[in-house]
Amino acid sequence: MSPFRIKLSPSQRIIISFLFVILTGSILLSLPISQISTSTASYWDHLFTSVSMVCVTGLFTKAVAETYSTFGQIICMMLIQIGGLSLIGFIGLFALRGGRKMNFINMATLQEALNRSDTKYFRNFLKSAFGFTLAVEAFGALLLSFHFVPEFGWARGLFTSIFVAISAFCNAGFDNFGATSIMRYVDNPLINITLASLIIMGGLGFSVWFDLQTQIGQKRSLRKLGFHTKIVLGLTAIILTLGTLTTLLTEWNNPSTIGQLSFGHKLLASFFQTVTMRTAGFASIDYTKAEPITLLLYIFQMMLGGAPGGTAGGIKITAFLTLVLYARSEILGLPHTNFMGRTIDNLSIRKAFATFSVFLLMFIIGLFALALTDDQQPLLFLTFEVMSALATVGVTANLTPSLTMAGQAVIMALMFFGRIGPLSILASLSVRKLSKTESLQYAKSSMLV
Repeated sequence: MSPFRIKLSPSQRIIISFLFVILTGSILLSLPISQISTSTASYWDHLFTSVSMVCVTGLFTKAVAETYSTFGQIICMMLIQIGGLSLIGFIGLFALRGGRKMNFINMATLQEALNRSDTKYFRNFLKSAFGFTLAVEAFGALLLSFHFVPEFGWARGLFTSIFVAISAFCNAGFDNFGATSIMRYVDNPLINITLASLIIMGGLGFSVWFDLQTQIGQKRSLRKLGFHTKIVLGLTAIILTLGTLTTLLTEWNNPSTIGQLSFGHKLLASFFQTVTMRTAGFASIDYTKAEPITLLLYIFQMMLGGAPGGTAGGIKITAFLTLVLYARSEILGLPHTNFMGRTIDNLSIRKAFATFSVFLLMFIIGLFALALTDDQQPLLFLTFEVMSALATVGVTANLTPSLTMAGQAVIMALMFFGRIGPLSILASLSVRKLSKTESLQYAKSSMLV
C-alpha cells in the first residue's frame, strides 16, 4: 500500500483518503463533459455534491438529474461507491488480491476503515464485503429495472436502476429523478420495498453479513450467531417496528403526507420513512409539511443511525444500547453491565460514551453555527438539517439549496465529521505520546454529580 509511506496514524490516513477523493470528485464533476448544457452549477455546488456523495449523505444544492450528464452521473456513482466502502478498502482489496503483504500499520488502517477489530479471517471478510456489495447492488438494480425500464426505456431505465441501487445500498440517498427524490413513487411497493431492503442491508454492517454467511455456509444453527449480530438484528427489527407505528400515529390524518393514502400505502410510506431515517436520505413525503412531532421523532431516529461496520451513520444502535444498559445498571446499583448472558466490557462503555459525547458536541456546535448563518430559517428545520448532515442521512425540509454559503460550509463540515466518525476524529488529533505525568494514576477521589 505505497500511498501510505508517510508516518500517519490509521485515523489520519482515513481522513486524508476521504479528502483526496472529495477534491478529485469535485474537479471531475466540474468538467464540462460531466454537466448538461443547461447546468447552472458552480464549483461550490460540485464541491458540496462531492462531499455529500463521498460521505454518503444525500444533501445537495443542485439536483443530479438537473446538473450532470451521463458521464457526470457515472462519476457520481463511483464517488458514492468509494464513499460507502472507503478508498482504503479498495486499496486493501487490490493489495490482497495481488498477493501483497501488508504491514501492521496498513492492516490497522484497513481494519479501522471497515470497523473490523477481529483480525481472524480478515482477508475472507474483505473479499466477502466487496462481493456481497456488488451482488446485492446488482440484484437490487435488477428488481428496480422491472419498473424503470418500462418507464424510461432500456438504456435510461437500466442506468437509473443501477444508480439508485448503488445509492440505496451505500445509504447515500441520491437519485437521478430530480429534486423531489422518490415522492412520485410513494405508493409503489416494488420501488419502496426494494430500496428499503437495500438500505437495511447496507446499514446492518458487513460484520453481520459475514457472520450470517459463515453460519449458513457451514450449515450451523442461527442460534450460534455472534453476540454483535444478534444485537444488531434484534435492535433493527425493534426500531423499524416502533418507527413505522409512530409515523402512522403522528401522520395518519395529515393530508399533505400520508393522510390521503390507503391503509396499505400508509403502512408502506411509514415503513419507508423509518428505514430512510436510519441513514439513507430518500424522501417519499414532503418533510416541510410533516407534523413537528414527527420531525422530532425523525431527528432521534437519525441520531441512532445504523450498525457499525457498514454504510450507516449516527452514533450507531449498539452504542445507544450500551449507554442504556449502563444507565440501567447504575440506576439499579448493579456491579456489572450485563445483557443476554454477557457482561459489557468497560472499553465498550467508554467508547460508547465518547462517541455520544463528541457527536452531541458536534451537533450543538453545528446547530449554533447554522442558526447564526441562517437565522431567518425555522429552528426546527435547522435542527432537522444539522442532524441529517451529521448523521449522514441526507433528508431535508427543502433547506439545503437556500442556505447561505457559510451555512452550506457548516453542512459540509458536519457531513465530513459524521462520515469519519467521532472516535476517528478524536484519534486523528491524539498523535502525540503521553507524558509521564499523563500516564500516572493518582489517588482516586469522588466528584459530586
